[in-house]
Amino acid sequence: MYRYLVTMLSLLIISFVIAKSNSKYRNILIIINLIACIIYLVWRLGAIPLHDGWFSLIMGIILYLAETFGIISFFNFQYLFMKRYKLVARTLADFKDKEVPFVDVLICTYNEPKEILLMTMMAASNLNYPSDRFQVHLCDDGRRDEIRKLCKKYGIDYITRDDNAGAKAGNINNALKQIHGDLFAVLDADMLPKENFLQRTVGYFSDEDVAFVQTPQVYYNKDMYQYNLKKKLPNEQDFFMRDIQEARAANNSVLHVGTNALFRKDYVLKIGGYPTWSITEDMAVGMLLQAAGYRSVFVNEELVFGLSATTFQELVKQRDRWCRGNLQVQKRHNPLFTKGLTTAQKIAYIDGTMYWFANLQKMIYIVCPLLYLIFHTVILRCTLPELMSMYLPFFIGQVMIFKILLPNTRSMLWAHFYEIVMAPHLVISVLKEMLNINVKFNVTAKDTVFDHRFFQARMVAPHLILMGITIFAWFLAYSSLKNGTINFGSYLLNMFWSGYNIAGIIIALKVAWQKPIYRKIERIKITQYVPVEIEYQQKRYHGSIKDISGAGMGILLNEAFETEKGKLAHIYLNGTKLSCRVVREDNRWLAVRYGNLAPDEYKTLMKLLTRNLTTQFDVHRTQKYYQEKSPVNTMKLSVH
Repeated sequence: MYRYLVTMLSLLIISFVIAKSNSKYRNILIIINLIACIIYLVWRLGAIPLHDGWFSLIMGIILYLAETFGIISFFNFQYLFMKRYKLVARTLADFKDKEVPFVDVLICTYNEPKEILLMTMMAASNLNYPSDRFQVHLCDDGRRDEIRKLCKKYGIDYITRDDNAGAKAGNINNALKQIHGDLFAVLDADMLPKENFLQRTVGYFSDEDVAFVQTPQVYYNKDMYQYNLKKKLPNEQDFFMRDIQEARAANNSVLHVGTNALFRKDYVLKIGGYPTWSITEDMAVGMLLQAAGYRSVFVNEELVFGLSATTFQELVKQRDRWCRGNLQVQKRHNPLFTKGLTTAQKIAYIDGTMYWFANLQKMIYIVCPLLYLIFHTVILRCTLPELMSMYLPFFIGQVMIFKILLPNTRSMLWAHFYEIVMAPHLVISVLKEMLNINVKFNVTAKDTVFDHRFFQARMVAPHLILMGITIFAWFLAYSSLKNGTINFGSYLLNMFWSGYNIAGIIIALKVAWQKPIYRKIERIKITQYVPVEIEYQQKRYHGSIKDISGAGMGILLNEAFETEKGKLAHIYLNGTKLSCRVVREDNRWLAVRYGNLAPDEYKTLMKLLTRNLTTQFDVHRTQKYYQEKSPVNTMKLSVH
């Protein structure tokens, strides 16, 4: 046992150092880790308690199956990363003598606030692409007259229908009947494209076999963990949206995530349009296009920015929808039996399904140490030294793999925390879908506002129950240890195991303490210097714009300035006059809210906003195929 421990750890450390110095050798570490996993799995089979009663036997088998499931998932994860994604850059110049494709930009909405919709519409209108070769359409499934009028005012084509059959998929299919472009882009209502979105993506369609180009979902606001924990963390979705998607792209199995993507319309129509039988029509349409033999491209650049779910409740609603929709696709078109998919593509899509079932595995891991501490149920029949000798290479190998493959977006510890937070809720989602229990479709709210801090007790009720049981188990186990009725090694192991789980439960309780959210519309920090000049009572004041949103902006002046709240202000941007109202004035700080802006005025503001969009924690070096210089605009502001 000890010889194996020393030998395997030595091989892992050597291969880790080599992979760290040169990433092209990372497959050596992956292979050695696979060997450690297989050896551990074979050894664990002999540690199932066969002679400790029927309950111990059943729980021992369940734990072994959970571990086997986890190892298979980890095998799939490593397999995806064994092949490197090499994307050959394409630009509009690759169409050569041909005219660039006409692009219809579809913004899908149901009940989102008009302020958020207007930002998306104007950002889409600012795309740096020949103006006669693209058109923006708002696809409104809410059939709202005020949104129709908004589109008319700002020159956006308005598309609606008589019912909501097929939800978002039906909404897009309805639009496909009315548009005539070669390509169409899909944007969610809160997704703001940067000016170069089409420049960076359309060029890939110069290859006739490309069906869709996907860019990652990235966010300009803080997610629930970043906001409530006050930690400098990557967005929880960066792990999938940046790293996993790139790994999938190497095997032509990019997952369409419902937004931030561009499609060849003819190919989508050939597969029958967007499937309407799943609430995650995005995953289904992407998989069916790949099964039809078409190619998918992933451009790992921050080209479109959206809003993360900021509360526990909204996050659970979102993940419940994703979970049930994914399982619906698997039941209707099981990747293992979907004709046209390659083996690598099948593994990628099965891995996606296993992710949701891993929540059942996590709950087993939470319950098992408690069974021993409370009922003395033997689930592993081995000594602590034997277990450590076999388990340490298995565990340390996985930690090293995470360090090599995902150096910035995810660690083993934070993966554990995220899983503990969501597992009690997603287990219910899995069971509801497997039992065909119909649940109302929920849209994630993006305009939630709270003026006070509060505890989301209902969302962490399962975690509070688990914490109470764990603390009770600790007291009971300590008493049993003093009485000599349990083994010290087993006590130590299960105390550590349950303590590891408690750490994740504590994270869940922390994020349940919701901090106030004061603004419906997120403010964007201005990263470039934008000078401001204010004319007031025949005196000029100078300063610069510090933040901007779809509703107003904040200005920092070089000297003290006094005015009244509600005072009319006019901002001049390169000769364009913007009517605003002062909403806050504090010595050198001035906050203004826009008035009734004309389309060109709002487009000018959205150019400034989108050029300053960035993620809260940028962990990637975005590929720069070419540089694009944005001139800094000088603003003059006069107060009357």
